Parts: sequence; structure tokens; C-alpha cells
Amino acid sequence: MHQRGESMVSVLVGLAIGLLVLAGGVNVWVNTLQGQRAVLKDSHLQQDLRSAMALMSQEIRKAHYINAAWRSRTSAQCADEFCGSAEDFTVSKSQIEFSWDRDDDGLKDNNECTGFQLKSYELRAKTACNPAVWTSITDAGSIKITALQFNSYCQLVQGSLRRQIDILVTATLPNDASTRFTHTQSIALLNPIPAVNLTPDCS
Repeated sequence: MHQRGESMVSVLVGLAIGLLVLAGGVNVWVNTLQGQRAVLKDSHLQQDLRSAMALMSQEIRKAHYINAAWRSRTSAQCADEFCGSAEDFTVSKSQIEFSWDRDDDGLKDNNECTGFQLKSYELRAKTACNPAVWTSITDAGSIKITALQFNSYCQLVQGSLRRQIDILVTATLPNDASTRFTHTQSIALLNPIPAVNLTPDCS
């Protein structure tokens, strides 16, 4: 009685087909992992941008703040330490500086001047008045800020100056310039000042 086995050619053909199927499965798996990694990187970049924008918005809204401002700010004057000098509010296309009374004592302490600027692809915050100290609040190694813009608009309301700031921030991944996101936000300052204190952005 003779037994017939598979020929060597049949075994090789079957092995080749199996390897092709396995290679296809591995390729699909790799592509899936790459897609998930790209989505994760995009998510981290957007989250970092949102966090930076939230921090700037929270601080900028408080520009010119002082407790009981109605006592020292009339339509004719601004008799307090948080609305008279350049460090109390100065804005350009890529930098903003302002002050506000963090501890409600009516006196401008050295840590009550703040602001934001872009330098070396990092967002920096001002943390002291004199000398001015700027501290990085983003890391160019994880998020690369490529643009920071401020636009200021003013409106006169019953003798007071009310200001609005539009912010634009653009960022990319450090090793992938093709992944780019831009966030914009418009902020109305909570604290008006007398219209006599006009600044260049309101003239």
C-alpha cells in the first residue's frame, strides 16, 4: 500500500501564500498604529494650544484690574497704579504687557506686571515689573509656536475706555511642520479705564 504525500512544490506554494497573508496583516497593523500615533500627536498639539490660549485669556481679561476701581477712576482721571504707565498696558502685533492688582492692596508689587511674547518658538510670560523677567511657559521640544498675534480694539462707553483683544496662536510639532494648528480667541477686558488714558491702539 502506497501513501501519497504533498510534493515539495505544494508545500512551498502554501508557505509563500501564508507569508503573503501574514505580511499583509502586519502592514495593516503598522498602518493602523501610525494612524493612531498621528491622531495622538495632533490631539496633544491641540490640547497644548488650548491650554496656552486659556492661560493668556484668563490673565489678559484682568488687565487694569484694581478693587473698587470706581473710587479712583472717573471719566476725567485714573488715580491708581494700574492704568497710567506703559507697563500697565502696551500691545503690539506680537507682544502684550499689562498689570493688575493680584492681591487687592491697591499697590503695584513687582509680580503684578505680566504679559506674553513669542521668542525662539516658545511662548513666554512676563513675571516681574522691574527688571522685567520673561519665563517660558511652553517647550519648543514638544510644541513649536510659530506665530503669536495680538490685535487691540477700543470702544468709548459713557466716558470709559473698553478694550477688546483678538489673539491668534499657531503651532506645529517640532519634527513635523506639516502638522499645524491655529487657535484664535477674542477677549473683552473686564476693567475699563477713563477715556482720558487713550493709548495708540485706541487713538
